[in-house]
Amino acid sequence: MNNDLSICQAALNRDPVLYLDLTETIRRKEGHLIAALPHGALAAFHSYEKDGQDLGFTMFADDLPTAKRLLAMLPPHPNFLTVHEDFYLDELEKRFGFNHLNPCWQVGYLRTTPPSAPSTGAQVHRLNLSHLPTVEANYDAGGSGDGYLSQLLSWGELYGAFDGDTLMGFIGRHAEGSIGLLEVLPQYRRRGLAKLLQSHMIAMELSQGRIPYGQVFDGNAPSLALQQSLGMSCSMGRLYWAVGNG
Repeated sequence: MNNDLSICQAALNRDPVLYLDLTETIRRKEGHLIAALPHGALAAFHSYEKDGQDLGFTMFADDLPTAKRLLAMLPPHPNFLTVHEDFYLDELEKRFGFNHLNPCWQVGYLRTTPPSAPSTGAQVHRLNLSHLPTVEANYDAGGSGDGYLSQLLSWGELYGAFDGDTLMGFIGRHAEGSIGLLEVLPQYRRRGLAKLLQSHMIAMELSQGRIPYGQVFDGNAPSLALQQSLGMSCSMGRLYWAVGNG
């Protein structure tokens, strides 16, 4: 499988943070390229493969003909797609009936040393399926149904801040590789736990040779400020989560 993005590297270099979900997927070998063109590319996430079929993707396109060419390579009912331009969102809705088109800023940690973790007295541990009720009750974001959270827990991709046995907040790694799912339970906020959890994930990703990245919903100024306070760089442009019905 061709994993060479060099043909479109000049386009990707215009806003490197914006395209981290594409470039890191290929660099980490957590996905594969379906097509790379001078003005666009389409990749599939291995984690969304089901019964031998790719169902989760990321793409960018500089113009509508390129976008249409790449979209024609998708299956009839993709589950998940991140796109990096807004001029073909109508085409996405028309072709695939996506029920969420969420604009986000992409953030990426481009430094080589992790940020300092705040001293909160809390300990960070990996979560398991016994924590599912708390996670489900407190994670407020679209596209998390159909067993998604239990799947992440079974993969060991969620971590929590604990005071003894008390879970006070959590964070994790989404199926496609981005850091997210950050929630601090209301009664434990303003203790530095969000910064603790985020710094833990950044350090863990760096230790595994990954560039830590994630998305912040457009308009969520407190979350963006948190990311930037830890040294995350923000993209110049926005990307969009498109979540289908599978």
